[in-house]
Amino acid sequence: MSEGEDRSLVEGLKASKPEAFEKLVRDFSPRLLATANRVLRDSDEAQDAVQEALISVWKNILQFRGTASLSTWAHRIVINACLARMRSFRAQREVSIADEGSSFSVAFEGLPAAWSEPGPNLEKRVAMRRSIQRALDEIPEEFRIVLLLRDVEELSSRETAEKLGIADALVRQRLHRARTIMAEMLRPELCDGPELTCGGQLDLLLDYIDKLLPADLQQPVQDHIELCPTCTGLLNQYRTTIALPRAVLELTQVPGVEAMFVAGTVDMWTRRAFER
Repeated sequence: MSEGEDRSLVEGLKASKPEAFEKLVRDFSPRLLATANRVLRDSDEAQDAVQEALISVWKNILQFRGTASLSTWAHRIVINACLARMRSFRAQREVSIADEGSSFSVAFEGLPAAWSEPGPNLEKRVAMRRSIQRALDEIPEEFRIVLLLRDVEELSSRETAEKLGIADALVRQRLHRARTIMAEMLRPELCDGPELTCGGQLDLLLDYIDKLLPADLQQPVQDHIELCPTCTGLLNQYRTTIALPRAVLELTQVPGVEAMFVAGTVDMWTRRAFER
């Protein structure tokens, strides 16, 4: 959506125009539903969270300052709605992975050649999908949600900490643990990698990967990595593992929005607008 379209939609929402809200639902729901499904792992809960978020966008549109796109703002609202539901209902059910026919080309960019090569090898992609799902299922909930927020939904460490009500250091600890579990689970599909240790350099390496190093340490750590086969291998393995949640992002996209969902959400908005 262009900046002009974004501005026009905001103005329509502020004026409570039905066509503006319907456009909001049609244009934004696919991404929001995919996000909610990943976090909640329950399609009914996800739909309820997205409807709640879309109504919240409309109700709070006068507070929208335009410092980010409307899509980004709505995305943050739906994450808040999902986390609120997790705290209330402790949703633990499984997320549904997209059909085998999903597009993999972008999601697996940067993965080993055997995983990203073009061609009709659907069997390899199905096996890959199952491996990713198995790894995700192995991750305890408190680690999985941090992985999703940081690596898939692209929230900063500070934003993730604020939304979960935990310390930034704990976010980094859980993120590392989640990535490590995925690396170990997916080691056969990835490659034989080094042990996750290197003479006390691991913490610095993690900060280097997450771009958290002070400027004066950036070059020394980079020099160490270039000279250390263990850290070079770990860095490559770690980056590959980080790419896997991107694959989950692609695999759990919702290609379209059912007419019933759009109609139901618009009907809910109509009732709320009438009560206002």
